[in-house]
Amino acid sequence: MMSFFRKPLFSDNRFIFGIYGILALFVSIRTLINMDSNNYQIFYYSLAHLIDGKNLYLLYPAEYGDHYHYAPTFAALFAPIFALPFSVGLFLWHLLFTAVWVYAIYRMPLTHSQKVVAYWFSMQELITSLVNSQTNPLIAALSLFAFVSFEKRQLFWAAFFIIVGFNIKIYSLVAAALFLLYPQKLRFLAYMVLWGVVLGLLPLLFTSPDQLVWQYENWVTQLMLKSDYDKWANTSIHKLVHLTISPDISTSAIIGAGVVLFCTVYWRVQQFNQRWFKMLLLASVLIFQVIFNPVAESPTYIIAVTGVMIWWFYCPQTWLDRGLLISCLVLTVLSPSDIFPRFLRELLVTPYALKALPCVLIWFRLLYLMHTMKPMPATPAMVPIQTPSQS
Repeated sequence: MMSFFRKPLFSDNRFIFGIYGILALFVSIRTLINMDSNNYQIFYYSLAHLIDGKNLYLLYPAEYGDHYHYAPTFAALFAPIFALPFSVGLFLWHLLFTAVWVYAIYRMPLTHSQKVVAYWFSMQELITSLVNSQTNPLIAALSLFAFVSFEKRQLFWAAFFIIVGFNIKIYSLVAAALFLLYPQKLRFLAYMVLWGVVLGLLPLLFTSPDQLVWQYENWVTQLMLKSDYDKWANTSIHKLVHLTISPDISTSAIIGAGVVLFCTVYWRVQQFNQRWFKMLLLASVLIFQVIFNPVAESPTYIIAVTGVMIWWFYCPQTWLDRGLLISCLVLTVLSPSDIFPRFLRELLVTPYALKALPCVLIWFRLLYLMHTMKPMPATPAMVPIQTPSQS
């Protein structure tokens, strides 16, 4: 795999960015021709509903199917796009999120060859999200931007990216777990509060204070309803647990167990300054917010696959790691595509949530690595991965 990516053409950023641009352009044109983007319709009409004082969270069958699930701030944040004619905003939507995700990978403290692998490996997964006009590439990018900001000690911007993510998808708040690895924790928490207030009040540009309070009440109610979603309709660890252990295990119990496992790595305080530890925690953050999301869908997995790439660059790359990566490529990345046999997708992958399985196993693997990696001297530079004492 690596020898392929080292070929001059396939490792040239201009070629890679060009491919991503063409794919995003293709998706935009296809979506415009078919005019079948229900997700973007939900997003687009949110600004008009906010301005008109309508309940953002009711069904509006004349405009779109399903519910709006985002914070009122979401409508205000993307007002420059939603204020454009529908077709223009829809066209730009896919190009914008593709560019943001590609740029986020570019900004990461990875080698050029690692970024090249990440671009090629994740390409199909990004397309899966784009064809559904989802915000997930942005959510993945925001966690990466927050990490880069932490590394540069720019806590003000780290807090900003995390709060923006929260106002789009609340599970992206998991990225705040990174702050425990860095100094000036109280300052970061203060910035979180500051940005929470600023962005929380941003919709006042379009509505009154009373209306905004009412919209937030409606949002909380909608989140409660969404959390009770059919347990068999998700693609996450929740469905895997309900299928293999018991359908009676509650959503809160599964999430609670996940949070406890996630936090167990913090006892290794002596490793907080190590680059590999920070990167694996970032990978854990990205994967966790998808696999423990009780309403995760296939297009959500661009977030988890981004985390898988970071894990791959810092794992020992043993036969076990290679097997997990290949399973992720086949079941997570390729299974929703036309490359994958349709009868296998309908018979096995979708009913048994097999798209989620590789990411779940990789998450447990990276937790193991974070617990067993041998101590190394602290250094701000990138350090090579060390083989755990037991593999």
